[in-house]
Amino acid sequence: MKWWSVIFGVFAGGSAIAFALFMLSWLVRRVNTMSAMRIAESIPDATQILLQDSGANFFGLESFGGMQLRGNGGLVLTADCLHFFMLLPRREIRIQLEEIEETSLVRSHCGKSVFRDLLKVTYRAERGGEPYRESAAWYVRDATGWKRAIDAARSE
Repeated sequence: MKWWSVIFGVFAGGSAIAFALFMLSWLVRRVNTMSAMRIAESIPDATQILLQDSGANFFGLESFGGMQLRGNGGLVLTADCLHFFMLLPRREIRIQLEEIEETSLVRSHCGKSVFRDLLKVTYRAERGGEPYRESAAWYVRDATGWKRAIDAARSE
């Protein structure tokens, strides 16, 4: 094997890795930008926002089981509500703080994990006039900080 083929192989492999990292970085920035725009549309008065993460990753609703897709979007805490604005499919989840029974940190939800702490919110919900207990979980940059902020907002 010639020395130049080794150099070419290292260069080609390095270029492929650099391109993949560039695309991943671009995708993360795009998700954050789109989420921030969605949040601004829905909550035009930014002073209402206590905490925001435009790069939250939703792990699903417990009642839907493990076959649902995860989704990216923006998670927002206001004085009375926890909002999640999913990008694809475009949907919104609103959880009134008075309905939240518990916040916790877990490592998996609905059979999915990223092997880091997830913010899990357990709350009272209603479907077809029937009350039931639901939970949702998100991967956010600071799950512990989110838990503390939600618990503090609930106690006020």
